[in-house]
Amino acid sequence: MIVAAETVTGGHFVLYRDMIGLKAVRHGKDHVNHYFVPLDAPVNQLNQPMTVVYLDNAAKVRDCHNNFDLNLEPLVRCTPIAVGDILVNLTGTYIKACEKTKGIISFVYIDLENGELRRRQERQISAVYRWILTCTGIDPRQQSESIPSLA
Repeated sequence: MIVAAETVTGGHFVLYRDMIGLKAVRHGKDHVNHYFVPLDAPVNQLNQPMTVVYLDNAAKVRDCHNNFDLNLEPLVRCTPIAVGDILVNLTGTYIKACEKTKGIISFVYIDLENGELRRRQERQISAVYRWILTCTGIDPRQQSESIPSLA
């Protein structure tokens, strides 16, 4: 079922514009900003770094519930951590991505538990992983109800 972005909990896998990704959020003083973290990039974007996309509250997404998972493969700990890698530290498990703000690209870390966007998480790292997105249930891209694509 297609729903507004604001109704999906942070940290859930969603389908947005024919891509599977993670719903992320940033809590402001009096509001919540919604984001999409693409995990299943189209072929023409494979050379681009993982970048979070701002979502309007009413943007149409499909909650994928438990139909996807990230299979983790441990990496040797090294610095710097690459964009797209998953790291574990004392506060949680995060995927590193880029964020464009006012023409400046900076790094952001998305908490895989709750989808919270955070800054500066590359301290006291206990593990680093690369990952593979796997479908564990029904793939919503194969269903008839669709969301308009980027094209």
